[in-house]
Amino acid sequence: MAAAEEGKAEGKMAAAEEGKAEGASYPDRSTPPILEVALGKDFVDIPSNADESPAWLLLVGVMSGGLRFHRFGVARSGRISGRSDDTLQIFHDLKKPQGCSRSARAAMASDGRSLCLLQRVEKAQTEALQLQLPAEEELPAEVLLPPLDPSMRGRCVPISADGHIWAVSASYCSATSFRLVLQRLVIQEEEGVAGQHWEQVGGPFIQHCKVELSHPMWSPDLLQGYAVLPGQGPDGGTLILLSLRNCLFFTFNCSAPNSGWTKVTHTSKDKYYVPILGRGVYAQESNAVYMVRKDVIYAYKLKLGHEETSLKLDPPVKICFPSVTRSMAHSFLTHLGRGVMCCVWICVGLSCWRDHLHAIITTFHLGPEPSDLKLLHSTSRQVDMLLPMKHLDEFEFCFLQEYKDDKALPPQAHEEGVLLHYRCRS
Repeated sequence: MAAAEEGKAEGKMAAAEEGKAEGASYPDRSTPPILEVALGKDFVDIPSNADESPAWLLLVGVMSGGLRFHRFGVARSGRISGRSDDTLQIFHDLKKPQGCSRSARAAMASDGRSLCLLQRVEKAQTEALQLQLPAEEELPAEVLLPPLDPSMRGRCVPISADGHIWAVSASYCSATSFRLVLQRLVIQEEEGVAGQHWEQVGGPFIQHCKVELSHPMWSPDLLQGYAVLPGQGPDGGTLILLSLRNCLFFTFNCSAPNSGWTKVTHTSKDKYYVPILGRGVYAQESNAVYMVRKDVIYAYKLKLGHEETSLKLDPPVKICFPSVTRSMAHSFLTHLGRGVMCCVWICVGLSCWRDHLHAIITTFHLGPEPSDLKLLHSTSRQVDMLLPMKHLDEFEFCFLQEYKDDKALPPQAHEEGVLLHYRCRS
């Protein structure tokens, strides 16, 4: 259970690391931006004439004996629906399959109407499931997808990019090498094939590199996270940015799948590079990839290589949230569009919470530079779990995924360069 194990390891190191500058700001590490958010402390800085019409719905996936989906809404203004200390709406419960590990990863299909879920079954294949997201008054439907090929070993992550669902896995070949395997979901309606199936894209990619296993900030998985970079390929196509242990980054060009994986280089010898955890989010406004670890948001500014065919990363900008209990926080971040970003922290292990988990939900507005985050709304919500609080070792915050609210205004094509998926009621 990656999130829980990471929290335990980091809890032991929290006191020792508190005074260190791990991941300090770029370019000025002496004064990282600080944003004050806290449980039970609501904050609103939204103009009175802002557009309060519904815009986005967000799903919070929490594993606790099974996978429970919670849901909340965010208006175009960045205002979070509901009131302080309300309980998040329970959207759907997905029962834990027999022999399935306590982990799940999700990605939104390109139509914006269904979610692809991957769960690793112990000593078996990865189970793939499609969760269809209906109109508000209807119930979601579960549809089994074909299982992935057994060659997909280790942690397997679904990725929505370039109009397709991809699945990537990373596993060790030896103490000094690892392999990446990528598959794509082929859909009958799109390509006229006999039925849905996963096809391998290119051959396995094997990299010779000694991978450090003991860093307290990183989860135990070789594959740490990813981000999707639309328009960043050499031909203007979409890149998948993969993040591994040892701060290794690789890109895959969806428009040239036979080109395989390309290693990303660092623009500095700075030791404060950190892996992306889970799904990092790309923002065109600042040309940066954002991700959150514990009480810190990191932002990687993107640069093309000297031949403009490979990507380079500056050291990350660091935005601190000192009021969040870092050793107890599990967190995800997402970019909603219209310059609005949302972060959810779920904190565990505090003695005052006997019946519920609590989540801090915060929205920001993005500026032209990675550190230019304007706080819009921050509030707290209760999170019900399938298991009692005494089973916190069974808890994992699996994902945060946005989709378009059915009540949203009609689409205006592309907004601020970000393609939004709109849904119609049946």
